[in-house]
Amino acid sequence: MITVFVHQNGQTRSVDRVEPEWLDPASGAMLWVDLMAPGEAERRLLSEVFGFHPLAVEDAVSALQFPKIETYPGYLYVVLHGIHAEPQHTQFATRDVDFFLGRNYLVTVHDGDSRSINAIREVCNRHEHILKEGPVALMHRTVDRMIDNYRPVFEEIEARLGHLEEEAFAATSACRAA
Repeated sequence: MITVFVHQNGQTRSVDRVEPEWLDPASGAMLWVDLMAPGEAERRLLSEVFGFHPLAVEDAVSALQFPKIETYPGYLYVVLHGIHAEPQHTQFATRDVDFFLGRNYLVTVHDGDSRSINAIREVCNRHEHILKEGPVALMHRTVDRMIDNYRPVFEEIEARLGHLEEEAFAATSACRAA
């Protein structure tokens, strides 16, 4: 699934496709392209329209990458992990979100639904100034949202550890008393 937002001439709009002329910083356009569960069409967009390095494209569409930052001529490629936890489950997982950060664009790639990306997409739908702030600010907002999603999971883990610690100390005390 491809979602494209373009900010140009003071307006932000959702569009169906990427116009190659928007990639030129002189166009005055600021572009955010979000690719969820990328397939062959998304791979071609990354390779042919954006012209990203083949290794970065391969990494972006692969199932799992470790967090990293790589510089390429004209853009930065970043892989970060967002947290995914289901309520009432005892485990959590991380999902990678890949970022291609250029002078006037941000491309995000992720294999499944992302709460962070969904939240930023909703904000972009309501507030034109979000894309006007530029690709670095948009990436910062997205990463900040990803980090915010870690807090409840860590608090739950901390509570579970506290409970286990209390049980361990209670069992140790009961053994000593016996």
